[in-house]
Formats: sequence, C-alpha cells, structure tokens
Amino acid sequence: MSFVGGGDVPRLRDAMRSARATGWTATMNRREFLIVTGAGAIAIAAAGCAPDARYETGALARPAVLAALGPDVTRAIGTRYRSMASDERDAGSLRRRILASRPWSARLTGRPPSVAELVADDFEHGRTVTVDGWILSATEARQCALFSLLAS
Repeated sequence: MSFVGGGDVPRLRDAMRSARATGWTATMNRREFLIVTGAGAIAIAAAGCAPDARYETGALARPAVLAALGPDVTRAIGTRYRSMASDERDAGSLRRRILASRPWSARLTGRPPSVAELVADDFEHGRTVTVDGWILSATEARQCALFSLLAS
C-alpha cells in the first residue's frame, strides 16, 4: 500500500498496535451507535424545524394580495379568517403556522423558501381556504390575519 508521505504505513501500524495494547478500540457497539445516530437525528430535526429569523413577523404581515385588494379588504379577510380558525387568533400562532408550512427539504437544507414559494406550494397541494368568497392559499389567509392584527 502506498499513501501520500510514503513512510507513514509503519508508523500507522505502530500506532494501531499501541492503541490495541492499551485497550483503545475504534469500534462502536450497538448502543453507542443508536445513541450517536439518535442525537444526530434530533440535532438535524431541531435545526430544521426551528423558526427562521429571516421570516420577520412584519414581513409576513405584508401579503401579496394587499397590493391588489387594498388594506381595508385585506384587513377584513384577515379578521374573518381569524374568526374561522379558532387556534390562529394571535400573531405568534399565525407566524408559527406559516413557518410550519415550509417544505421539509427547505428545513433540512437551510435554504428558506420565499413567501411566494410557500403560497405556490399551498395551491399545488390543495391547501386553500375560502374567506368571504376569496380563494386563498393557507399562507395568504394567515398573512391577511397577521395584517389585520398588526395594521389595526
């Protein structure tokens, strides 16, 4: 065998013999493997599911429909949505629900999708809501609800 550095093989063998003689082992038993694997999975999931500071509540409360419908209609839609969704009546729960709708791939890779991508994903997967005759994505409805709370 040839490694970069050429003469490293005898030193590596000596180091391995010395490690074995002192009882050191490079193997892992099943319990250690499960602990390490579980801890790694929890760390990845926690990092991926944590709310992202890049989604500020103020930015989330500016739905794209605001430009088309105006503040009064947007506020009315948001107020109506909050009355329909009993568990989404405060800014914190609305923000959490918007962030929870991020795709798993985005959570794990750390590349946050834009709000427009969340809206498109909602429509693609049938996550829509009808509020006062308007068919909105769940994200848009929650954004209107945030707007109605923060722009009052």
